[in-house]
Amino acid sequence: MRKPKNQELWLYAEGWAHFPGLVHGFSRRLPRMHHIDDSAPFIPTFSGLFPHTLKQVHGNDIVHITGTEGEPTKVEADGMITADAGILLGIMTADCVPILMVVPQHRIAIALHAGWRGTQKAICLRAVELCAKKWHLNPSQLWVALGPSIGGCCYEVGYEVGKPLLQRWGDREKEVWRVRGDGKGLLDLRAINKAQLTWAGIPDEQIQSVGSCTCCNRVEFTSYRREGPQSGRQISVIGWKPS
Repeated sequence: MRKPKNQELWLYAEGWAHFPGLVHGFSRRLPRMHHIDDSAPFIPTFSGLFPHTLKQVHGNDIVHITGTEGEPTKVEADGMITADAGILLGIMTADCVPILMVVPQHRIAIALHAGWRGTQKAICLRAVELCAKKWHLNPSQLWVALGPSIGGCCYEVGYEVGKPLLQRWGDREKEVWRVRGDGKGLLDLRAINKAQLTWAGIPDEQIQSVGSCTCCNRVEFTSYRREGPQSGRQISVIGWKPS
């Protein structure tokens, strides 16, 4: 896999370079990354491809992108899936979890945005279900990378946010939730999404986390929790080069 220029800006899933034709990466902090158009000059093209993005709304809708469609930026959704080469999917985040998924045998690429609402609505399970419905795939065929996001060290939320997640995915409660008092606790979104993915049947060794806590690491990443509405964004991309 040929990596884009300015490699120091990008993080990659370990081992995915061995998937021929796959293009992917999780960006570190990019200048003025509040909207995709603002930072176009700073995002190197991946094999000549520039990412499609969405109007992300913290839900669990996933759109199927094909080569016959135009730029889906105006579509309200939080995930994209494609089986067409030459399409690059892009997800923008500041603290939410960017999730990249790939099925190497079928050249399928998936990009998801999972905040606490998307995690509560199990957007990653929706993606697994779509793969089974559209292409009759087994979950064991998917590989997943969970990108830089706010960690369980920093993500303080009220119990009303954590409770629904713990009720469904709390079998490993000590890993995903730490009580802080006053009805609040620290929630680990990546750990909950991983629990959902393993529950769906994806082998543990095919799921990895890439990058550190966006809130802790102020040098590498922008963070909405740390910086507020003026924070920028990171972008995570995935797709297949044209044959």
